Amino acid sequence: MSRFYLHQQIANGIIEDPDGTESVDLVAAKRGAILAARQLLANAVLAGVAPLGTAFRITDSNGNLLLMVPFRDALLPGFMDYLQK
Repeated sequence: MSRFYLHQQIANGIIEDPDGTESVDLVAAKRGAILAARQLLANAVLAGVAPLGTAFRITDSNGNLLLMVPFRDALLPGFMDYLQK
């Protein structure tokens, strides 16, 4: 298990993840980031506000950027097309 940090990219900076999360590998960490993005997007929709974040920056314990996960990747294929009908 490795520790990964999901820092939330926002319009004017970054919300740091001080604790991180244990995941088997980077693929599992990406899956966790997608689930977290879906939750944040759902909460924003329910609250009637724009989502604060735009992406997760996944880093290791040394702060090295391993992967960017844009929130749009959390949406199912065709979701935006469905909303525009």
